[in-house]
Amino acid sequence: MSWLTNFVRPTLRRWISPRVLREAQWVTCPKCGATVFHRDLDANWRICPHCDHHLTLSAARRFDLLLDAESWARIEIPGAPADPLKFRDARRYGERLKEAAAQSREAEAVAVAHGRIDGRGAVIAAFEPHFLCGTAGAAAGEAVVAAAELAVLQDAPLLVVTGSQGPRIPDGAFALLQLPRVILALRKVAERNLPLIVVLADPAFDPISEALLQQADVVLAEPEARLGPPPADPFAPMDTPAFLAPRGGVVGAAAARRRGRIDRIADRRDIKAEIAAILDILCRPFPSATILAYPGQETKLIDAAPDA
Repeated sequence: MSWLTNFVRPTLRRWISPRVLREAQWVTCPKCGATVFHRDLDANWRICPHCDHHLTLSAARRFDLLLDAESWARIEIPGAPADPLKFRDARRYGERLKEAAAQSREAEAVAVAHGRIDGRGAVIAAFEPHFLCGTAGAAAGEAVVAAAELAVLQDAPLLVVTGSQGPRIPDGAFALLQLPRVILALRKVAERNLPLIVVLADPAFDPISEALLQQADVVLAEPEARLGPPPADPFAPMDTPAFLAPRGGVVGAAAARRRGRIDRIADRRDIKAEIAAILDILCRPFPSATILAYPGQETKLIDAAPDA
């Protein structure tokens, strides 16, 4: 009797009952509503094959997309206070951080790596949208500053991929203080005449993205990427129809390009080739030039100090 109860009956139930697939295996496009198998979506860099809507892409996949295969490596981000204000709402902030790290497989909302783009060295800082929706806290600012310092140290161009819903509220003033630190770090990159390229991915609602727009040499944007003030709920679920709904103060990539805030809108599948072409122009050494006089004219040297 126990053999029938413990072995035969569970086996029959497992064979007869319908097999339930995990919800994560099928992804619903928030724009057109089509259901796509997760492997097909990942193979297409998380672009909907039906409407070409660009879904959120993790930082690790950004590195695979932009950097040459087996040429890049991550760098360790400087440590920052995990919970400086001992913040707590419905849950402890420290518990939210541990859960976000387990879900995103990232230590923070920004990951940094250095490698090569079509054979040219570069440093990339990419926001992780699955870590508390990419909200920028103290550690995120530390990561962007570390990427800028590494670019100066390696004499390499700096590439930043945004994707944040705004400053992280539990970090309080520590999150707001990251903006001037990032601006000073980007000025060091500009003083060394190193290219700074910014790729705007949806969403870009944090002040750091606004500073990057002002400091960047070239600004690229993915289709339908949005700029604007942070939402009322900074941890609202992304890749949902409610998240893509129109909201006051938010500007799309097409409107931002018409206003001159964005240089070009590029498809995710072609963005590496466009960045490589831009770097080839910006990093090209200037040719030596000689000053030629017009025919029949003589060059006169004027003494700066007049005769006494």
